[in-house]
Amino acid sequence: MRSISFTGLGGCNEVGRSSFLVDFGEKVLLERGIKLGPNGSEYPMPLETHVAAAIISHAHLDHSGTLPHLFAEGNVLSYMTAPTLDISRILWFDSLQIAGSESENVPFSKEMIESAARFTLPVSYGRKLDIAKNCSMRFFDAGHISGSAMVRLQIGDKSVLYTGDFKVEETRLYKGADMDVGDVDYLVMEATYGDRNHPPRKECEKLFIDEVKATIDRGGWAIVPAFAVGRSQEIIDVLCEYKIDVPIYLDGMGQKAALSMMKYPDNLKNPRFLQKALKKAIWVKSNSVRAKALKQPSVIVTTAGMVQGGPVLNYLKKLHNDEASSVLLTGYQVEGTKGRGLMETNKLEIDGKVYSVKAKVEKFDFSAHASQQEMLQAVKKWQPEKVLLVHGDKEVIQVFRNKIMEETGIDSIVPEAGKKIDL
Repeated sequence: MRSISFTGLGGCNEVGRSSFLVDFGEKVLLERGIKLGPNGSEYPMPLETHVAAAIISHAHLDHSGTLPHLFAEGNVLSYMTAPTLDISRILWFDSLQIAGSESENVPFSKEMIESAARFTLPVSYGRKLDIAKNCSMRFFDAGHISGSAMVRLQIGDKSVLYTGDFKVEETRLYKGADMDVGDVDYLVMEATYGDRNHPPRKECEKLFIDEVKATIDRGGWAIVPAFAVGRSQEIIDVLCEYKIDVPIYLDGMGQKAALSMMKYPDNLKNPRFLQKALKKAIWVKSNSVRAKALKQPSVIVTTAGMVQGGPVLNYLKKLHNDEASSVLLTGYQVEGTKGRGLMETNKLEIDGKVYSVKAKVEKFDFSAHASQQEMLQAVKKWQPEKVLLVHGDKEVIQVFRNKIMEETGIDSIVPEAGKKIDL
């Protein structure tokens, strides 16, 4: 068999637009994502070759966002779990809708989305599947969001494990990653939080709830920008668990994502409690309900998680001057996004106008990514020959690379976009 090579087409020394090509004579594409930046969307490098298969680890747009574009000139067999396909379709159509309303271009059409869905084979965890000559794949639960998977490729007598985004420890919604993946020769690992550890989840929940209560006691509104998939539902779950006794609103794409997640209860740790929490929340379906949400102090959980667009901007236009209110960020804020700017400067640009935000801005570490310690634990368990670090800011990846060397003696490789690496 020919040697195996790896080329990063995006997601190298950055968080966003993940896309990686594994070449062993035939070619397999891992991910086809998008990156939301200050100057619009950024896409992976062009794919200038035919691929035998495209594999998507989970539905977040930075991993799945431009898959339909592959179907512009022909059809490709793609593989993902059933929840990933379900949620990805929702997000792809939403991308088209947003682009239409904001006069932006997206690199795919409704027809391409339908082709992507038609040529995708939903694969359950643990099922071995031959996808190319001398190559089989298997998914393992990544513990990140509903349907998220780590991808193990068996290429001849060598194995490549791609973690995608993963989380070893349990969270409120998920049981944590299935680490029993077998032998790993080459490990392609995310490094988002390679420079730090997360606080214990319960501690994070309590700090968040304390801030929500303090905001309500001041007579303000707690605006919670949250990722549509996973984070919105987790926050609703937390608010229900701690019996917050003011109206709790759920606005934006988190509604459709919640309905999709509830179709796959086996992927959730406690689906009955989540269902109960979602029923208690007030689902915002119209502008009249949005207006009602602003009539008395309440908690508003709304997309987008990085404040790039969506209903959150409408609420912040109205509440930015209210010192009693708060903006409680609950997820990773990519450099250059409005959320990152808000966190660092208390300023926010909406429709070309810059607002000084007097509401209190706080960030809480509800991460669904592995911490430095969890990732080190994974490297020590799997003992790969080589580690390739992707999906992390440049400085963070270097910190983690040094840590891996210090604790395991393995000299990790940091792929550069467009540069082929022979494994």
